[in-house]
Amino acid sequence: MHDPDRPCPHEDFDAYVAVNRITTGDADPTVVGYAADIKVNCRDCGEPFRWTGVPAGLSPGQPTCSVDETELRAPLRPASADPDFGLGMPGFAVSYQPGPAVQS
Repeated sequence: MHDPDRPCPHEDFDAYVAVNRITTGDADPTVVGYAADIKVNCRDCGEPFRWTGVPAGLSPGQPTCSVDETELRAPLRPASADPDFGLGMPGFAVSYQPGPAVQS
């Protein structure tokens, strides 16, 4: 059990994985891709873990993460599928650009 007076050593974890089937739309159930959404939390203190080195956004061609970095969004395909399966779906990227310095 976590002692709130001392830092948590983060020794036990819970991982939450949701595998999603991406279809053409509500009227067309054709599967055009798959993605796994993964979150990891410390089991003792509940602190979420952040994914490092992964760009924020959503992409059918590479892993990305949520803006707060707590959810990995990883495209995947069946081993029997062509290497380009799922590519061509829309996605988005989030980037940060600092504004001009404010002088007082």
